[in-house]
Amino acid sequence: MKILAKETRRMIWQNLGNVLLFELLYRGICLPVYLRLANRVLRWTLGIAGYSYLTASNFAGFLGCPWTLPALLVVGMIGIFLIFVESCALITAFLGLACQKKLTPFGIFWGGLHGAAHEIGKRNGRLVLMLIFHYGFINLLPAARCLSHTRPVNFVIQEIAATGWLFWALAAVLLFGAVKTLPVVFAGFECIGNQTDYPVARLKSCERMAGRKMQVAALLTLCNLVTAFIFVAVYLLAVFAIAVLVVLFAERNLAMAILLFVTERIEWGVLFTSSIFLVMADFGALATMYNYYGNSEIGAKTHDMEVSLKDSTVQKRAVILAAVIGTSAFLYVFDVIYHGFARTETIMGKTQITAHRGSSRMAPENTMAAIRTSLEELADYVELDVQMTKDQVVVLGHDATLKRVAGINRTIASMTWEELKELDVGSWFSSEFAGERIPSLEDVLDFCKGKIHLNVEIKNVGPDSLLPEKVVRLIRERGMEEQCVLTSTSLDYLERIKRLAPEVKTGYILSAAYGDFYFEERADFISIRASFVNRQVVELAHEQGMGVHVWTVNAKSEIERMRMIGVDNLITDYPVLAREILYREEATETLVEYLQMVFQ
Repeated sequence: MKILAKETRRMIWQNLGNVLLFELLYRGICLPVYLRLANRVLRWTLGIAGYSYLTASNFAGFLGCPWTLPALLVVGMIGIFLIFVESCALITAFLGLACQKKLTPFGIFWGGLHGAAHEIGKRNGRLVLMLIFHYGFINLLPAARCLSHTRPVNFVIQEIAATGWLFWALAAVLLFGAVKTLPVVFAGFECIGNQTDYPVARLKSCERMAGRKMQVAALLTLCNLVTAFIFVAVYLLAVFAIAVLVVLFAERNLAMAILLFVTERIEWGVLFTSSIFLVMADFGALATMYNYYGNSEIGAKTHDMEVSLKDSTVQKRAVILAAVIGTSAFLYVFDVIYHGFARTETIMGKTQITAHRGSSRMAPENTMAAIRTSLEELADYVELDVQMTKDQVVVLGHDATLKRVAGINRTIASMTWEELKELDVGSWFSSEFAGERIPSLEDVLDFCKGKIHLNVEIKNVGPDSLLPEKVVRLIRERGMEEQCVLTSTSLDYLERIKRLAPEVKTGYILSAAYGDFYFEERADFISIRASFVNRQVVELAHEQGMGVHVWTVNAKSEIERMRMIGVDNLITDYPVLAREILYREEATETLVEYLQMVFQ
């Protein structure tokens, strides 16, 4: 055991640079592409099913749609293929080292692609299933942690955890699967390295495993536990370091929100990196044992491996697969550039936070200063109000007149843009913001693209106004359909928006929960006064695939109540406070009350 552990460490260390670089490049390209594709497919199937949001309440109805399962199957098959290629590439890399042949990252990828194409060509489905299960079992803890952040999967996980017998039944199934696949863990090395058919490879794997199951299981467990322990330690040290930096350099009122925000991203980074090292450690240990337990054939087969990689049929398949992956990557990059780099509005995430009229308690409302402050306060959305000037320019403004913010008793619609942009709308708030101007929506969109989501409330200024069409045109010109949601008290406006841009999410603003608004096809979500919302309202809306945004929630107790009843978006004047309350409970499970609430 000691010798095997030492050889495993040597195997991984000698190949660490190239394998790690391959993993970073492969996952760095394939994972964003795949997640973007999955998001697109999910949105498409939701639309066909008649939903805008996916929740626990409408999950069964969503699955009942005829297109849902085929679409999810396609996405699942693509994911399986990507994992299979990665597994074949890792086998190629570590077998190459056993043959004294150190492969470059591209060579590792190309070998994995060739191996996958060859096995798919032989219709070696059992090998694919075995490698996928083994890969999933290795990544069980990182995957579970990631899925616990994803709705509606997190609801399913919570139900499983709450139901004792179901949890233990699932654990038993996983353990049974691990025991059944353990004797054939060397089959992938036989198939890829020696070009053996799966039935023969399975028998040879069982022969190598004879009398050594406990030793193999112990070494694999040790590698995984050591890797997991290292990354847990890295995570805790990183959180501690960030806490110290926040205490030393961040403003006191922002300290906890920044710590929560940064720690969440550190966790995602640690999960991503730990998953890479887990598979590297596992496949490195398997390659060591495969070679150590008497692979007398591998040296003789080295030449055959190289020849098989040049086989024209396999090469053509690999070229086609590489072209598909390359095209997908190009389309992803184009999509991101066109639609911006801001995180796509999630239909599967947590309660999000919207800064009301910008950060209107820290800066004058509906101004660039309020928007910049919202970014600093880590809001997910900025809520803005728009109207139109006399010369048809869309600008920010809430009130019917400018008396409160500019000291003149005139409406925005009675003034031209040239007149309007000369007004001071900051001095009323404080002398610090003297000279702050009313911004145009065009300027706001240009500033916010790729930075933060926007909730644009289109003020109801009459049925003859072209304001909805103007707003949609400005958003579409910048490719920000996924970054903006449009809301209004006018259902006529929402209907016109949906006719022009059905892909843009719309919200119906209402002061109280009344009528059959749950069945309103012109709106994807309701934006409602928080005092009229209870769990039943949220559940009824969710059953119909509608989201629930609530306004304006400022009290701690009310923010906590909104979190408990499961609203999708919380509009508040205090984004920092909301983030602390919404995210603190889950985050503090990982470190002692976040170092006693950032050292008090």
